[in-house]
Amino acid sequence: MSTTAELTTAATYTRATTIGAMLEERARGPLGDDIRFLFVGQDDVPPDRPTIGPDECVTLSFADALDLARRAAFHLRARGVGHGDRVLLVLPTGPSFLAAFYGCQVLGAIPVPVVPPASLARMDDHIARIARVATICAAKAVVVSQGLLAITGMVRSRFKEARAALSNVVFGQDLLREEGRVHDLAPVRPEDPAMLQFTSGSTGDPKGVILPHASLLANMKGIGLAAQFNRDDVALAWLPLFHDMGLIGHFLASAAWGLPLVLMPPETFIRRPREWLKAISRYRGTCSAAPNFAYSLCAKKIKDRDLEGIDLSSWRVAFCGAEPVNPKTITDFLGRYEPYGFRPTTFFPVYGMAELSLAATFPLPGTPPRFDRVRRHRFEQGGAAEPITDGGDATDVVTWVSVGRPLPDHEVRIVDASGQPLPDRREGEVEVRGPSLMAGYYRNPMATAEALRGGWLRTGDLGYLSDGDLFVTGRRKEIIIKSGKNLYPQDIEAAAARVPGIRVGCCAAFGVLNATRGTEDLVLVCETRTTDPQELGRLMSEVRTAVLEAIGATPDVVVLVGPGTVPKTSSGKIQRDLMRKRYVAGDMRSGQAGIMTKVRLKVAETLERVRTRAVVPSLVRRAVHRATAPLRA
Repeated sequence: MSTTAELTTAATYTRATTIGAMLEERARGPLGDDIRFLFVGQDDVPPDRPTIGPDECVTLSFADALDLARRAAFHLRARGVGHGDRVLLVLPTGPSFLAAFYGCQVLGAIPVPVVPPASLARMDDHIARIARVATICAAKAVVVSQGLLAITGMVRSRFKEARAALSNVVFGQDLLREEGRVHDLAPVRPEDPAMLQFTSGSTGDPKGVILPHASLLANMKGIGLAAQFNRDDVALAWLPLFHDMGLIGHFLASAAWGLPLVLMPPETFIRRPREWLKAISRYRGTCSAAPNFAYSLCAKKIKDRDLEGIDLSSWRVAFCGAEPVNPKTITDFLGRYEPYGFRPTTFFPVYGMAELSLAATFPLPGTPPRFDRVRRHRFEQGGAAEPITDGGDATDVVTWVSVGRPLPDHEVRIVDASGQPLPDRREGEVEVRGPSLMAGYYRNPMATAEALRGGWLRTGDLGYLSDGDLFVTGRRKEIIIKSGKNLYPQDIEAAAARVPGIRVGCCAAFGVLNATRGTEDLVLVCETRTTDPQELGRLMSEVRTAVLEAIGATPDVVVLVGPGTVPKTSSGKIQRDLMRKRYVAGDMRSGQAGIMTKVRLKVAETLERVRTRAVVPSLVRRAVHRATAPLRA
């Protein structure tokens, strides 16, 4: 039962039933520096909001955010966007994204965030993904930044099926400069789609998850209750807004609970990870999320001199999700940052998926991470998570990290191949259900029927329950079966990454059928910056030894490749199946862009600028003609 003090300090959850109404509600309440965008690019600054301070900050109240949304809605409506239309958002983190996303909510349109390429690496993959998403959702318009105009041009020139969906190009900056406003929200029901969130595609082609307003609000309510949001909390993130953990977990959830929000572009974190910790210290951030690789990067790459004056004592909840949580990452991060005020109870391993809006399980606040050491041979051969109470043989131990318990009003269970529930400490498929569940996959009834079984979502993840806690052990499709044993790729990759010279978070382990032996070969691809042949030979030997010591098995094939070769999803997950396909096809090229890609981008940018300059005036002329028709009559 809650105490009087807890009720007094608790944050207030929204009473709204749609996302647009939620923003309106916040804009009527107490206002302050509600949303801060750090390191904002000059083409993403509202005309009346110049950047200030050393971190080039743009500060908005919720009332300012609503005003930007109304301006954006007016501009989008003039470009033909209406109720139910899909709008592709190819935008970086910044005020333009806020205006476009909330502008769609004002109109009752459906925003579809997609990954804006941050570099030339794997440009062909980025372009192909944008083409697929645009085609599937049949976008009415695409909102882009000036710097990404060339991308839409390349997609249009290379993918005929996407041309219609990408013909109506709107500049994010124009949304910020718009002077007209739409004042009334379009009539929207809680069960209507609030957005389409395309899955990361770690094991297959991305699918458009339909997320109704009711599902999003239910998930954000569960997040706040499980993490015990309070009035002193400050949400802070560098996670991209095209990914559910950044968009729903921070951008929207902070508004749902009325929390101040500080946002940093993901590229700033990638270039200078210290800026994340500096921002937490400067703005007294309390709730901040990141994938496992980010905590590992901070533990290993930030120099002591860059941490002078850093105080992390305000950090209350450090969500860690979007990819498997490595127990060594937890211990490394704690060891490095406890002297700076970071507490063991702050580390918060979580689990979720786009099909459940975002979050499925959270640990209990105020408790340190729970590790479970089980006997490897029993687990790999029969799926029994037998706990180890003594020291045990190092090669016969596997450690899993608890990702907590279901959110309030949600459920989690473990089932066998036939869908029958399994007892505690037996590995099976993780299934979840609750009010956060998606409405289905957009225009894909077969995939929807395959994912949903009797009201439960089949996640495709493997795991087991113990004393109410969930332990996620891997993806069903990515388990490597070798000589009757189930080998877990993240376990193998983590062992390889401990070898000096191997890039952390840039290894992919997968199985390839060996028809002669009737089993799978274990293939391990690792990125390294090393090019010296002798040094490469040493690294290969050390990787084999590290994996053998960790799991008691040796990779059949170790391939050392250059940076950018191992493909990842937008959230940083290793795309093992795609790496396997490329390995089998002999395509082991790095993701570095060649000179022809740069030339094509320049040509596409020039052509798109000419096209948009011709198209936009003609659209304006038609809009004026329609508006003045009654006068002419």
